[in-house]
Amino acid sequence: MQKLAEAMGVRPQNLNAYLKGERKLGPKYIARLKEIGFKIDNTDNTNCVIKNEKCPEIDLSGAIELSNTPASRLAQLVGVSPATFTAWENGTATPTVEELSRLFNQVVALALSSRHAATTQATTEPETPPAQATA
Repeated sequence: MQKLAEAMGVRPQNLNAYLKGERKLGPKYIARLKEIGFKIDNTDNTNCVIKNEKCPEIDLSGAIELSNTPASRLAQLVGVSPATFTAWENGTATPTVEELSRLFNQVVALALSSRHAATTQATTEPETPPAQATA
């Protein structure tokens, strides 16, 4: 919100009012939004719905590798169907901000858990004694 307000040249409070539909966007701010890649969904500007036309690039194969978790399980943990997750991988669908946030949190948690388990195992494994020589 802060970055968008800065890009538009408005205060965050005013941006919030625009997003809630309490204020209408003027031509100056509509032009600024278009400059940074947004499109106003309706031309009469009554509800100020905006969407970003630029799809973010999401490295799902990296997320799968980092989490060391199969795509179907990662989809389950994020709360989406495997088909939806596959659509994200293929680029035919884009996760919502909430879904992307859940995915990020799951990948980080799984990666940290895996790292912690590996570190714990390395420090608690007893050393094997050397084999005794026989005469």
